[in-house]
Amino acid sequence: MPFDSTNPSPKVSIGILTRNAGRLFHEVMAALKAQQVPWPFEVVLLDSASRDGTDQYAIEQGARVVPYKPKKFKFGSARDALFENCRGEVIVTISQDVVPSNAQWLQGLVRPILENKADATIGEQAEPPGGYTFYWDYHGSWLRTVAIRFDRANGNIGLSCADLALRRATWEKLRFGDVEAIEDRVMQVKLHRNGFRMMQVESALSYHGHDYTWKQLYDRNGSFAMGWAQLGWPYTFRQMLRDLIQPGRYAIIVDAFMKRKLRNWKEFCFPIAMCFIQWHGSRKKQWG
Repeated sequence: MPFDSTNPSPKVSIGILTRNAGRLFHEVMAALKAQQVPWPFEVVLLDSASRDGTDQYAIEQGARVVPYKPKKFKFGSARDALFENCRGEVIVTISQDVVPSNAQWLQGLVRPILENKADATIGEQAEPPGGYTFYWDYHGSWLRTVAIRFDRANGNIGLSCADLALRRATWEKLRFGDVEAIEDRVMQVKLHRNGFRMMQVESALSYHGHDYTWKQLYDRNGSFAMGWAQLGWPYTFRQMLRDLIQPGRYAIIVDAFMKRKLRNWKEFCFPIAMCFIQWHGSRKKQWG
């Protein structure tokens, strides 16, 4: 049986940061256990004091669970702690709500690393079929001006810990570090500057979708902007004004509205609100 978290020498580890993952995590575990691969792999959770039984359910399903209660949670430190508890030659890390679309997802994602064609890979993600996903998560990506320019300057790829595979030896050399947010893009900079190979694997498809409250949108996009600023890519007041007067920003909102793709006022207002959220989040780097 390929899935075996008790195996002393798994070829691949799947590491997940969890906290109150909810019922969707049952689908995640079922999809992971169904992966068809020719080598043993383990599933490891670094769980931040879940109160909904996520940790116990994972144990019952055969995963290893490591409790994690730092004084202050930082994604970089947490990701490094998770990887320290993984034993595979290749470490895959996904978000707790990412569901592999088929039984070949894992093998497709890690094959380029095992065949020494890449040191890090990311899979392709799509909206979960039949469910609601915040519209702008998968449309109008050009609205994120800083992220686009950053990715072009750092390997022309956008690494994401929502669906990332990394050679263990590469992680040991670089590590994510003590960073509060966008630890995946911090790793991307390190990989690019040190000449490591990054590859996107379109065949490794997974489903990932969210809805958000306004507070979650502010926290999420604000933390991203703070992370960009810490990497030397601030979202300045001038950039905000330039984005706000850009006709295309309004045209894409009107087009989506006329085609009845926007389901609520939150989706209608977000492309404008995100400019202010990013500017405010970018300034946190100065305050910190």
